[in-house]
Amino acid sequence: MAEAGRATTTATGPGSDKYQRILDAAVEIIAERGYFNSPVSAIAKRAGVADGTIYLYFKSKDDVLRTAIDSTFGIFFNRVEERFRMLSDPREQLEYIAQVHLESHSINRSMTILMQTEMRQSAQFLARFSHHHLVRYIQMVREVIRQGQEQKIFRQDISDGVVAHCMFGAIDELLSSAVFTGRTYDARATARQVIDVLLHGISAREDRVAQSGSVS
Repeated sequence: MAEAGRATTTATGPGSDKYQRILDAAVEIIAERGYFNSPVSAIAKRAGVADGTIYLYFKSKDDVLRTAIDSTFGIFFNRVEERFRMLSDPREQLEYIAQVHLESHSINRSMTILMQTEMRQSAQFLARFSHHHLVRYIQMVREVIRQGQEQKIFRQDISDGVVAHCMFGAIDELLSSAVFTGRTYDARATARQVIDVLLHGISAREDRVAQSGSVS
């Protein structure tokens, strides 16, 4: 997170009550109104602070939103990296990435709404606030796929980049469905299905076995 423009004391810095209220308020307001229809005054009102108070912590509305998004992705990557210390199977690693991604809707619904609506409407929003996080996400999945290929768990003739983008796209679409239709998903079970389809397709087991036998 960027530190410029904020006071450095504990009372007015990261982790303080007002600081977190401003971040939460910004995400809620932007999720409800859209980025361009969310003035600092509305964020301040929702946070219960004076307009000028926001500038004790952040340089601008962009800085508030960027910090909120950075924090959300930071939590995501930290969870995955911590869990990976106990998971060595690439298939289980992919399932866990998918699970944590899907859980984002229940953990912070406003952020999920914000990301699904603003990113889909504006390439500029993506470039300004979250592109580098998405690049890191794709790279993380690609590394898991390459490890699986090295272990001969995954096919050697597939592109790790294509698989990573397919995985992200599938989960992203499920989150959009949750946002726009109100549908709920069991994150663990759905993650398992997404990865199963990604790794095995939709053929019946008997058909897969038969095709494998005919190829050999």
